[in-house]
Amino acid sequence: MMIEGVLYLLVALLVAIIEYFVAGPIGDFGLSNWWIAAIIFAAFEGYCWPSGQTAVMRLMGSSVQLGDGSFAGPLRMAVRQLIRFLIVYAAPLWAFDFNVWRIVVIAVAVAVMIEALDRAGVGAKAPWDLFVGSAVVEGGIAGVSPDLGPIRSIADLRLAPGRAAQNERARKAMFAAGLSSVVVSVLIVLNIFTEAWVFVSDQEFSWGLLTDVGWFPRRGQFDLSTLFVGTLWVTVIAMVVAGPVGIGVAFYLSEYAGDRTQRIVKPLIETLASIPSVVLGLFAISFIFPKILQPIFADIGIFSLLAAGLGVGVLTVPIVASISEDAMRAVPGELREASYGLGARKATTALRVVFPAAISGISAALIVGVSRAIGETMVVFIAAGGSGGALFESDPTEPGQTLTAAMASVGAGTDSVAGSGIAFQSLYFLGALLFLATLLLNVVSDFIVRRFRQVY
Repeated sequence: MMIEGVLYLLVALLVAIIEYFVAGPIGDFGLSNWWIAAIIFAAFEGYCWPSGQTAVMRLMGSSVQLGDGSFAGPLRMAVRQLIRFLIVYAAPLWAFDFNVWRIVVIAVAVAVMIEALDRAGVGAKAPWDLFVGSAVVEGGIAGVSPDLGPIRSIADLRLAPGRAAQNERARKAMFAAGLSSVVVSVLIVLNIFTEAWVFVSDQEFSWGLLTDVGWFPRRGQFDLSTLFVGTLWVTVIAMVVAGPVGIGVAFYLSEYAGDRTQRIVKPLIETLASIPSVVLGLFAISFIFPKILQPIFADIGIFSLLAAGLGVGVLTVPIVASISEDAMRAVPGELREASYGLGARKATTALRVVFPAAISGISAALIVGVSRAIGETMVVFIAAGGSGGALFESDPTEPGQTLTAAMASVGAGTDSVAGSGIAFQSLYFLGALLFLATLLLNVVSDFIVRRFRQVY
């Protein structure tokens, strides 16, 4: 049902895209896109019925067959799909018309039907299949065991033409899905670097602009050192928090925590990873600044790189902890048992046996954490205080700006896009620098994993 809904939404989206491009020359289609998508989907369903399939079954390689192994014909498929439509789609729409009694009646009816099916021993057979006497078969014959007969040649081992065609369609669909991700990535990179070239090739641009007194795009000042220092401070502070805490959590969950504790703690860590970064940005200025930083640094303002770095560190802890724990759990238990057999304590085993064996995964976790800290936007945009521009500042207790915060500031439509004609193109120039930095980190991470990985 979920796949069916996704297919329908994709068809509706395709119809909407086509209508968008042809609305100018010939006008809109008249009917709603939802109705047009429903008609197209129904037509494709009818096309699949003679082979005992629906649109989803055509993609999944299954079919509707009768007890003798023959495919259900178009008439049976029409009756089956009509009953299925009434039960799965029409009945809920009728029930949820804000009428509680209808919902209760349908719930009782479904419960009685499930109980009856269970007592009849029909297992997972759907009611529409019971009505028409069919069953959904995954590449076999319903109700009987196939008689393969003797194998006399290689040809006897080949798939039936229908199955081979289905496999080929599935292979092409998977290839198209994989290719689409590559195409989208190439288009993104091409767009970023094309606009970045527009920035550096413009008549207003000169390389001296990149070493000015600060980052103020509206004034034509594009000092990269301001952004690099801000990014470096936020990343270092974040990893000072996320590195020890994340690895410590991973050690505890992998080596010390019991099953019950793991079932409680791990979902909490995953919940922390799901908190929107904008919430952590507000947390940085409403809790980290007044409760942690202000008692230590009396002159610190509400916005600072230090507060932003601590907020990003909290955001990065779950990533480091999760990847590090997976790396430690991958260490064979035999190594731990051998260490215990030699008289080592649990702490000694964890630090001198498990940690060295998992060093490649832990290193990858730290590098992924660095990439996450460099790429974080909203926490820095809110807590660092340099959204409108910033002077060069090496003190982390002062406001500043990072690469991502500068991109958000320019792209948000603030006054930063006014003034200099190449201010907006600077967004893409920073995007290209950020892409190269994260690409370099990924290459380094892959090299470390390959260099220090131990195969047991």
